[in-house]
Amino acid sequence: MSDGWKSVALGDVLRLRSERRHSVATLLSVTADRGVIRQSESGRRDSSSADKSLYWDVHPGDVVYNTMRMWQGVSGIANEGGIVSPAYTVCEPVGKVNSKFLGWLLKDPKLVVKFLNRSQGLVSDTWNLKYSEFEKIGIDLPSLPEQRRIAEILDEIDWQIRLTLDEAQKFGAARNSGLRYMLSEPLASLAETEVSQVKDLIGKASGKFQFVVLGDLIQSIEAGNSPDLEGKPAGEGQWGFLKVSAVGRDGFREKENKRLDDVSLIDSSIEVRPGDLLMTRANTPDLVGMSCVVEETRPGLMLCDKTLRLSLRTGAGSPGFLSHLLRLPEVRRQIEVAATGTSSSMKNISQESIKSLVIPWGAVDVQEGAMKLASGFREGRANFLRDVVKLRSMKKALMGDLLSGKIQVAAPRSSPVPAFTD
Repeated sequence: MSDGWKSVALGDVLRLRSERRHSVATLLSVTADRGVIRQSESGRRDSSSADKSLYWDVHPGDVVYNTMRMWQGVSGIANEGGIVSPAYTVCEPVGKVNSKFLGWLLKDPKLVVKFLNRSQGLVSDTWNLKYSEFEKIGIDLPSLPEQRRIAEILDEIDWQIRLTLDEAQKFGAARNSGLRYMLSEPLASLAETEVSQVKDLIGKASGKFQFVVLGDLIQSIEAGNSPDLEGKPAGEGQWGFLKVSAVGRDGFREKENKRLDDVSLIDSSIEVRPGDLLMTRANTPDLVGMSCVVEETRPGLMLCDKTLRLSLRTGAGSPGFLSHLLRLPEVRRQIEVAATGTSSSMKNISQESIKSLVIPWGAVDVQEGAMKLASGFREGRANFLRDVVKLRSMKKALMGDLLSGKIQVAAPRSSPVPAFTD
């Protein structure tokens, strides 16, 4: 341990807050990437109970963690007051400690391992970290000025990551706008037609496009398998099954997988490969039927039973163009109507319903023109995302060095450039 640092237990600096006064009724949520935010800004459906009498109060500066996902490091610092569901644990910082520093410390992979070891439950879906176990975990703390400076440095690199992501999103928005412009006529026709009447559009031309039934373009639809596995992702050289969250709004996420230890369950026929068009058959109402094209992926990842692989007939056209169409609100209206299920949180869409979707389809050269228009924006977005990967790698290294005291900060708070001493 570095000079000036001291060993304490988390309970010495984070005291359990068990208040239900509800003087501020703003509903808060805790996310893995954004920490504590307003539930209304999370992009998720509000599934909170109508009766919030048992919800916990949160004060500005409090540490809030997801009791059942702390083994994954899901925690954050509240910037405002509000309330959270009983699924969260709320802690009040006490003593000479900086809240923002604690926020970073609780994300330290070495500490997250300790959270995992102290979480209780038979399977990962029920693992939970009670405060009575959380408070016993030991940590090392630097002086308060050093805590503040470490938090400032890590906040700065996080800010750079957010700015770079914003630039990437601008390129993504420009790409989508260009494609929507080329499809403006058929999209207007879809928007003006009731979902129950879209079949009347089949065979009709609209600009350079003609309305077709998706099933006429599909060669095959393949489903995967989902054995009962723990939530740990596959490591290098290991096989795994993709989770339904592998198909996201931002594209394919290969890290969203579960490790497979039983080699007898390996099925290379459902292994995902670059160029595959994937679509979820079961998910939340806003994500069921979500699609993406796998641009890059590591080997050894297989389809789960909630994810489908759609293969186009030879010469039909571009999987990327089809994936873009399936994400458009005018097409998603059909998906949302076709999705079934009594649960308000999970919906299903059948293969037959997918084949029955009516979409505008152009000749191969028209598709190529649309995708060429998008390619420049895609490359610009990819460049920014590569920068994000580099920044996140830098952030990970800095976290390891700063939070362990391997690198000690010596610059004053007002210094514009971080100064380090070994």
